[in-house]
Amino acid sequence: MDKDIRSIAGRFDCLLVYFFGSQADQGRRYIEGEDVIPDAFSDLDIAVAFNKLPAEPIRLYGEIYKELSKLLEPFTIDLVFMHEVNTLFQYEIIKGVRVYEKDEFLTDEFEEGIMKQAEDLLFKKRIFDSEILEAIEDGYSEFEYSPGS
Repeated sequence: MDKDIRSIAGRFDCLLVYFFGSQADQGRRYIEGEDVIPDAFSDLDIAVAFNKLPAEPIRLYGEIYKELSKLLEPFTIDLVFMHEVNTLFQYEIIKGVRVYEKDEFLTDEFEEGIMKQAEDLLFKKRIFDSEILEAIEDGYSEFEYSPGS
């Protein structure tokens, strides 16, 4: 069944396919041929990264969803396209289970880029949180905000 994932991913020019979330390991075990019982109250989260963005995304998304749903029949799936989500969500995805990669070098570059961007965002968030806590400790109770500042 692992080769079926490769077949689907190859047909749609996917760079990477991940299972993530609470059912990721169950999904991996299923495509490796093990008998699994999916959690009826949780879906199998699947993320796809494309080699290049599709010309007709809506049609392509529908076709991929249909084929993956059929392949992973006992699971209810939730499909995410990595170019449509923010860096921190992408980071959570790559911490999941990679079930397909087209090219190891491109995969390494892709994941490294996400990790660098996520680290930059987390660093900035820590500074922001620190400044907010310091302001609260100094007695400030109102904060001004203007977009773009």
